[in-house]
Amino acid sequence: MASDIDRLYQLSLAEFTDARNALAKAAGEKGAAIKSLEKPSAAAWAVNQLFWKQRRAYDKLIRASERVRAAHAQVLKGKSADLRTMEAQHSAAVKDAAEEVRAILARVGDPATPSTMKSVVDTLQALPGGGEPGRLTKALAPIGFGAFGALMQGAVSSRALADVVTFAPPKPKPDEIAEATKRHHERVRQRLKDTEAQVRTLSAALAIVRRKHEKAEAIRTSAEAAFQKAAAEARSTAADVARLESEARAADQERARLAAELG
Repeated sequence: MASDIDRLYQLSLAEFTDARNALAKAAGEKGAAIKSLEKPSAAAWAVNQLFWKQRRAYDKLIRASERVRAAHAQVLKGKSADLRTMEAQHSAAVKDAAEEVRAILARVGDPATPSTMKSVVDTLQALPGGGEPGRLTKALAPIGFGAFGALMQGAVSSRALADVVTFAPPKPKPDEIAEATKRHHERVRQRLKDTEAQVRTLSAALAIVRRKHEKAEAIRTSAEAAFQKAAAEARSTAADVARLESEARAADQERARLAAELG
């Protein structure tokens, strides 16, 4: 059953609810608990996919987070720790993980809006936390200084603490540099591909709108010319009407005078 639930959180958001309900229906007595499983938010879902599909990046982030927390714990106890280096490594791991998440969202057609990516980064910075890995339902908030001290109470693993105590900043190996460069280039190529597709779509839409604008402008110009012509004709005929009305009144007066003279 646990593996079935794990699969739920690997589905697309559009599939989650129907799949959860079907699983709950087939689960018998455990159905109510499954039915209560909450559908993840977009940011939580994206971070879940990092766990399920890019475990190496996820584990690297968790390890960096555990080490920076252990370093903070050492400092809070008045002991020395290379906190700056630990935090730099954690920031780099968050950045790499965020790029992986952005790529995941791009592959499923999600625009990865600034709002979504902010929630993703906040969640990545707060990991580990928020429940069972791969089953997040809501974005997490970054850990503030006020909560950090409380978190340190019993929250640091002995392995992470040992890493900090014996820590020496590692020198990157040539193959690691090459792999990191390769991943970076792959991400850049994918973003370039996505951007080129967006440019083509926008260019096509712009061409359509331009044609519509040109047609509307031609109609407006024609309508203005027709209006000017009609206005001129109206002014001309108004003068004719006034002249003919005056002549008609004079003729009617002359008719009345002549009729009276004849008796």
